[in-house]
Amino acid sequence: MTDQLPTGTPAPTPAPAPTHAAHLPRPRVGVAPAAGTARVSAFVCEAVSCLSAQSHEILTGLGAEVATAGLTDVAVKRVGCLGLCAAGPLVRIPETGQLFDHVRPDDLTAVMATLSTAQPGADRAPQAPFFGRQVRIATEQSGSVDPESLEDHVAVGGYVALRTALTSMTPAEVRDEITKSGLRGRGGAGYPTGLKWNTVAKSLGSPKVVICNADEGDPGAFMDRSVLESDPHRVIEGMAIAAYAVGASTGYVYCRAEYPLAVSRLRKAIRDATRGGYLGASVLDTEFGFELDVRLGAGAFVCGEETALIASIEGGRGTPTPRPPYPAVSGLWHRPTLINNVETFANISPIIRNGGAWFAGIGTPTSAGTKVFAL
Repeated sequence: MTDQLPTGTPAPTPAPAPTHAAHLPRPRVGVAPAAGTARVSAFVCEAVSCLSAQSHEILTGLGAEVATAGLTDVAVKRVGCLGLCAAGPLVRIPETGQLFDHVRPDDLTAVMATLSTAQPGADRAPQAPFFGRQVRIATEQSGSVDPESLEDHVAVGGYVALRTALTSMTPAEVRDEITKSGLRGRGGAGYPTGLKWNTVAKSLGSPKVVICNADEGDPGAFMDRSVLESDPHRVIEGMAIAAYAVGASTGYVYCRAEYPLAVSRLRKAIRDATRGGYLGASVLDTEFGFELDVRLGAGAFVCGEETALIASIEGGRGTPTPRPPYPAVSGLWHRPTLINNVETFANISPIIRNGGAWFAGIGTPTSAGTKVFAL
């Protein structure tokens, strides 16, 4: 997976964030140092590509070997996609920058040798050319956080943008910031996101609805799957901010059933976010309420089109309908409906956190930001 700038565009540094079978959900496993702060860590990719090549066995094997060796200052952690799927299974040592590829469960010698001797602040390994020009925004925490841990997401600034929006901004100010960012829909049409949000906000009728289109049907495309598998809370946060901005109280993620790992992690993230107060009747103890659910598609390519997607959620045949009226005016159950795709929502919290002008300064004047690609 790559998060790329348009050709010839300088790469400014984004502002930092505040401080079994492969298709089944995995238990939270790994080793954490008793004192809470690790000298060195091993991040084991457990996105579906690496899982299919026995990365879960690598995770548990490393945990067992670290415990046997008495390395009490070493952490072993499951993370999402590390990006270089063809070279998996992958293990990254963030303190040294080393990336071990084609790791085998029966040969962890090289990884263990590094974990035994590595020290924070030592000379870092040179970055692989594949990652050299990437400016990661939508995928900034993929491969760093445990996708099944709310605590991990919060520890790297997760839900700070949502709190900021709810406590320091009006819905109109949120929409203005998204408009200022120049973000365009990442689902393919490139429609200006701020314009779409303003249209839904001004539409008469309630309750309004937010839908995340995760029906990724193009051959060889798995950008949305990677984001959902690696950082589902990021998408949830973006949807909640969007709901606040347009006046919606209900949301759905429409995801194809061929993405079982993404679906299971997303559902767990929704449950955890609800228990944590980031979803529900009173989000973060405010008057804003937002309920979120998942709907599965049966794999019809046409359901990636928004009117066919709406028909499918309603329980009908996924067939496109003529427009107008557009979903922003009359969508799900004839209610004003905002539809954006996974990657679009994944860009929302960084924009609120860092400002629309920051995002607009990346990319080109007519196409701000970055774009995730599956190669």
